[in-house]
Amino acid sequence: MRALDERTIINFKVSSLILMERAGLAVLEAIREENYSLENILVLCGSGNNGGDGFCLARLFAEQGKNVSVFLYGSPDKMTPETRSMYESCLAYDIEVSHELKTDHKDLIIDALFGIGLNRDLRDDVKDIIRKINLYSLKNPGARIVSCDIASGIYADTGNIAGEAIKAHMTVTFAHKKIGQLLYPGKDYTGKLKCKAIGITDRGLSPYISYITALEEADLPLIKRYDSSNKGSYGKLLIIAGSESAGGCAYLSAMAAFKAGAGMVRILTHRENKDFLLNSLPEAMISSFDTAPPDRNELKELYSWADAILIGPGTGKDEKARAIFDSVFTDTDLPLVVDADGISMLREHLEAYDERRLPIDRTIIITPHIKEMSLFTGLKVSDIKEDPIAIAGESSARYGIVCVLKDARTVIADRDGSIRINLSGNNGMSVAGMGDVLAGIILSLLGQGASAFDAASYGAFIHGRAGDDASLSGSKSGLLPRDLIKNIKNYVE
Repeated sequence: MRALDERTIINFKVSSLILMERAGLAVLEAIREENYSLENILVLCGSGNNGGDGFCLARLFAEQGKNVSVFLYGSPDKMTPETRSMYESCLAYDIEVSHELKTDHKDLIIDALFGIGLNRDLRDDVKDIIRKINLYSLKNPGARIVSCDIASGIYADTGNIAGEAIKAHMTVTFAHKKIGQLLYPGKDYTGKLKCKAIGITDRGLSPYISYITALEEADLPLIKRYDSSNKGSYGKLLIIAGSESAGGCAYLSAMAAFKAGAGMVRILTHRENKDFLLNSLPEAMISSFDTAPPDRNELKELYSWADAILIGPGTGKDEKARAIFDSVFTDTDLPLVVDADGISMLREHLEAYDERRLPIDRTIIITPHIKEMSLFTGLKVSDIKEDPIAIAGESSARYGIVCVLKDARTVIADRDGSIRINLSGNNGMSVAGMGDVLAGIILSLLGQGASAFDAASYGAFIHGRAGDDASLSGSKSGLLPRDLIKNIKNYVE
């Protein structure tokens, strides 16, 4: 965004004063859309260009006869020429500009202290200011805080907090959403996020950079069905899931795969699960094993039938599971989705590749949650949560795989450096078995011919949207994986 802003000004000759004016008008428009009270307004301004947006907004309020005052953090001597111009305009309008924070009786507080350029922890005096603003908001539930571009204190690139951050009711950001507004904890401080165009052109985007993107419902469907097709046209999927004490995961993955459009599904599972699966999912074909793993030749026959494989949900990591995984890894080059217990077994097989720094010459998608990613990478959970985009991206590039790093915000990384952030889903989906459903959807899309990156990212999006639909009928508490499976078909053709 800094580069686009600069190129708009330098290459396309759009004055930064014009952009500031448009930013102020965009925030004013968003506030009116929410019908916030405009009786008594306080604008918090820094000395940077974000502060310039705030001064502009203060002047716009004054022009409309509103009771507005400005708290200035910093010195006018340190202002950019554009911010200085907006500041002097406020003085000309006789707007009170003070270095003393006065919050009494304010209905609306505009946060324009720091923008997306924040790159270090805040000073103690700023933290104290932000704490006072957040406390005032807490004690005065009718008051509203609106942040310009980004809530002050959020690191725009990671979503981490610079010691303290304004807890906004709404953030009005410009041109494009910022990563820090989408990832936690930054999202918790952003409030309602509105993205407004202010004239920053996308013509400065480079065709040689892989930008971080997100899917929208308009991007669906991924797979197009056609009339002259049959059950073999939409993927023959092999799901290896379920130990003698965990059979439900095989059902959830297989049912999700069917609902996402798969034509045929075969499940390889422990014999204890066979009757249950035959009764609950008669559409699937069932192969089973007992005290010993299947013969490798029998496994190769399954591979010869299949178009793609999922392994890991509920398999455990005992001798049988390891023998089957070894065969899947070495006896076939079919596209592979690896989930749950399979992820740690994959890591063991990657040690040789790790030593030689060689990517895998095969389509592999891994779907770890944060703890599984910790085991896969050897990193602390806290380190992964600090920068999930970087960790997922590094793992994907290192091994030549696609990584679906699951958390409150799921990050999908491709081997070429491309990143997508999934914005669908809700906290009701924090339930055992949700990952089995996601793995089944991804496998289904992969088996139907989607690229690994598309299958992974569209799968995560569809999974979340199905969960959002399921949560509409009541409380998010008590939401089960089976509740959202029926909604998957709403997002496939």
